[in-house]
Amino acid sequence: MSGRTAIILVTFNGWELTRNCLNDLTAQLGDSEHFVVAVADNASTDGTPERIRHDFPSVHLYASPENVGFGAANNLALEGLLRDGESFDAVCLLNNDTRLTHDTIPQLREAWIQAHELAQGEGGKFAVVAPAVKNPDGSEQPNYFAGLGPEGIGSIAFFRNAFRNEASAAKVLQGVPRQTAQGDLAEVHWTSAVCWLFGKDLYDSLCKENAGKLFDENIFMYYEDADLALHARRLGTRFFIASSVPLTHLGGGSAQSNTRRALQHDRAQQYVFKKHFGFHGYLLSKSFRFCRSLARVAASLPRSLGPGGKQTRAYIKHHFTLMRAALW
Repeated sequence: MSGRTAIILVTFNGWELTRNCLNDLTAQLGDSEHFVVAVADNASTDGTPERIRHDFPSVHLYASPENVGFGAANNLALEGLLRDGESFDAVCLLNNDTRLTHDTIPQLREAWIQAHELAQGEGGKFAVVAPAVKNPDGSEQPNYFAGLGPEGIGSIAFFRNAFRNEASAAKVLQGVPRQTAQGDLAEVHWTSAVCWLFGKDLYDSLCKENAGKLFDENIFMYYEDADLALHARRLGTRFFIASSVPLTHLGGGSAQSNTRRALQHDRAQQYVFKKHFGFHGYLLSKSFRFCRSLARVAASLPRSLGPGGKQTRAYIKHHFTLMRAALW
């Protein structure tokens, strides 16, 4: 196999998840000269950095003194590898709460080579390839989207999602992948960054667009992959799912409350929409979020008076908080 892939993980506590993921990588990559693994640690307090140094001495560890967020941590690791003189022609961003089969990464790299050729043959410039993500029980965990905002499904269709339940809204956003001439590659508008593999040439081009950084460090968490995908598409990037390359995503979660996570998610959406679509995007985000929570409150009110009413009232309070945030 020619070329070299840099595999990047971000950690914030969760040592067991990280250990299992690194064990999976070690089992399939060994001492291969074609891969280099780097971990950016966001000030873990559970001993993760020390354990990585002890158990995985070949892994490049870049420890931040504070939690700088997902995007900034990826930047830290990639910049660290380059500063340390590590060369690579491809980058694999990989969540630490994933489990891999014995040849996930080598197969994904081969799929990326095919996707790159396919993209260029159809007028594209770059390619990002993602695996077929599975839940722990083996069911599909859709990690692809038909689009987000005006460049994807369109403003009106996106706004209508405010009045759908979560499952129906997700189906609209996900859309249907387009099958390609390469049977195991399906094209989508973009994919979530549970696992991305792309070329160093795209990395360099994206950094030029973002003041030398891959990710926008103003985004602490959520929507950083949407932001990056929007930049990438404007550079001529095509996104593909490699259906023959499975990966299990466990979903590590967060220590924050659901409301705090939701507020962070909504603020990130507003920032990204305004950044890419101007005042139109800003208004779209605010109106969508307000109407979404209003619809959820209205649908929940009858249940708040019956059995299980306490839980429903907590859900209503949650969405009232999100509605207030959307107004300001």
